[in-house]
Amino acid sequence: MKPEDKNPISRYGIERMALNEAGLPNDVIDRIYRALFVYSVGFYELIKKCLEHTDKKYTIITALWKVYSILLEYCCRTDYRMLISEISKEHKREIEELELKYQARFTEQANNEKSIKQNMEIL
Repeated sequence: MKPEDKNPISRYGIERMALNEAGLPNDVIDRIYRALFVYSVGFYELIKKCLEHTDKKYTIITALWKVYSILLEYCCRTDYRMLISEISKEHKREIEELELKYQARFTEQANNEKSIKQNMEIL
């Protein structure tokens, strides 16, 4: 599966088994999953409900998401953009690796085709 087709939990390696192997107990893993669902879906639903009462939907939703991301960054006490940048670099490296494999396979196929044409000429 391509990374973008995978479930985000699998794509970012936070499946139950991976978290368990990292030393997290099951009750903490359950709490993480509940929090991810409740806070992300809950906030999204709240935004949808707020937008029902205004004509300035774009302005308000943009401001809310900006502040939400700033608060996330503040809560983490880390540069949220750095984390996103690292994730992007990792995916870029994966894409580059796939490109190299594709290129090698393409070259191999071209060489095979050339060999077959030479054999056909000889025959």
